[in-house]
Amino acid sequence: MLALGLGAWLLAQRCETIDFGAVWPALRALPPQQWIGALACTALSLWALGQYDVVLHRAMGTGIAPARARAAGMRAMAIAQTVGFGSLTGALVRWRSLPECDLWTATRLSLWVSASFMGALGVLAGLSLLLLDGHTALAALLAIVVIAGVSRITRLPGLPQMRAGTLPRLIVWTAIDTCAAGAVLWLLLPADVEIPASAAIFAYLAALGAGLASQSPGGVGAFELCLLALLPQVPEADLIAAMIGYRVVYHAVPALLALLLLIRPMTIDVRPGLTSAEGAARHRALSCAPQAEWGLVWQSARILLSPDQESGWLVRRTGGTLAAIGEPLGRPELSALRAHASRLGFNAAIYKCGPRMAIRARAAGWAVERIATEAVIDTARWSLDRPACRGLRRKLKSVAKAGVTIETAPQILPLDEMARIHADWAARSGGERGFSMGRFCPELLNHQFVALARHEGELVAFASFHQGRGDWTLDLMRQTGTAPDGTMMALILAAIEAARAAQVPQLSLAALPQMPRWMPGWVCAKVAARPGGAGLEQFKRGFGPGWRPLYAAAPTRLGLLRAGIEIARAVHVPAPLDAEPPIPDIEFGGAPVQKGGDTARRPIRLPVFRGAAPRLTDQTGPANDRRAYPTSRNP
Repeated sequence: MLALGLGAWLLAQRCETIDFGAVWPALRALPPQQWIGALACTALSLWALGQYDVVLHRAMGTGIAPARARAAGMRAMAIAQTVGFGSLTGALVRWRSLPECDLWTATRLSLWVSASFMGALGVLAGLSLLLLDGHTALAALLAIVVIAGVSRITRLPGLPQMRAGTLPRLIVWTAIDTCAAGAVLWLLLPADVEIPASAAIFAYLAALGAGLASQSPGGVGAFELCLLALLPQVPEADLIAAMIGYRVVYHAVPALLALLLLIRPMTIDVRPGLTSAEGAARHRALSCAPQAEWGLVWQSARILLSPDQESGWLVRRTGGTLAAIGEPLGRPELSALRAHASRLGFNAAIYKCGPRMAIRARAAGWAVERIATEAVIDTARWSLDRPACRGLRRKLKSVAKAGVTIETAPQILPLDEMARIHADWAARSGGERGFSMGRFCPELLNHQFVALARHEGELVAFASFHQGRGDWTLDLMRQTGTAPDGTMMALILAAIEAARAAQVPQLSLAALPQMPRWMPGWVCAKVAARPGGAGLEQFKRGFGPGWRPLYAAAPTRLGLLRAGIEIARAVHVPAPLDAEPPIPDIEFGGAPVQKGGDTARRPIRLPVFRGAAPRLTDQTGPANDRRAYPTSRNP
């Protein structure tokens, strides 16, 4: 209040020489199109401010739907920028707007909005000074350096799901917001006032910073004084008229609308969504898995189940893409996968699905592309005597003459010897692939069918297969440089015979990539010429398999392109096994929370401090609820 009083007194002193009799006629003289333009810029500015909440909800991992986060942020900013005390006011408005969000989370979010906005505003103000002095190239270079620098910040307290793009996005949305807000002021200047929009926007940035620093409600006093000082070329009466119009259009109207929206009851967004399968649900889903490749769950992949746990997806994250791998369990809704990815701030995609799933995705309006062809062996009908296996028979005879022996499904895996072979193979081949391809890992191998090849008593090769109810899928193939020619073919033959004996109808030799038809020819040629590509295709064709097309799908064509790039990078340049990007859990999402005695029980997360390290505990609703939640008295 002291800042407000001081600002008002200084403004009154400054306005003693202004002819206020000319202010009202200046406002009345503004044509309707300028008022409409100002309202449109106000809407754009508030929408950009709402995007702040979307970005920070994703970084905090709350799971609030983007549309709800944006609407709550727009209400909070519309009221806070008018009433003042931004962090406190914004927290209360967000808490009211999002019943599924508790007060502590709303407060943390509001603090982050305020802090990040001030930081981004400082960057933009510095750039605007350079632009005013005519240093355009230097400003552009500095902007690139700043964006590149903040992109490297991927961890901040209170933002567990922060990514490289979080801070750059906040800077971009701040730029859109402030430019649109500055345009409101410029549009409300009389038509005969000739001033570039850039000059008005740069002056607005400085005035906005002064107003925020003054801590007065709406920046009253400091904001107006700063504009009067920075725009001396504008007649004072016209500038005062523009500032009054700005206060009405940008502050009063949005604040009144936001208050009206807050009066109506807020509904809780309790839409049943996908949940991560854990414990018994995970084992049950694995036992009913639609294909063997769901064995990737033993290597960081996760299972997302529908509310009835009858359908679900095997998913993996790469960059900003949440990709469902292969066929789904049951018949889950594509919209649920897309909504789950959206709540986490990811792009949804499906990778390596079959024709039926591709038809469903295309019918739902998703973009679909054929990306691979899978080699499949029908174990009941397959025979080594078929003409297509002529070369295979020669290789197997050569292996038999060399004295190679095959052992299948050993009780105890020789992991040390296998690790040695893997290291030798990786050094010769340039490393292993990732994402949908398994990687050498004892935990994964212990859940697979493994065939070993020995030569003169020494292990020289091994192959592993994911095991499913109705199929096996080739995963790892590793051999030394001294293994006799045809050793790997002998291992595959042993696996086919073992699958037939186990009455498994299909054995997959995995897929060969197939570039989309629209891809340029030189790109296709480069991919086809990659090391080992032609040899791998010849190896699989030697078994005379059947071929099944595989597809990728995403909600949009641009999303499909992004998913393809990020998946290709994850396949060819995989992250270390202990550093793969995690799939965050939704903190509340749509969980009902308690804000009154008549509503559902709600955990209220409060900070409890022990020593120097704060931790969060659940303080629960009704006093007679004695469940064992961790508290300071019940650690």
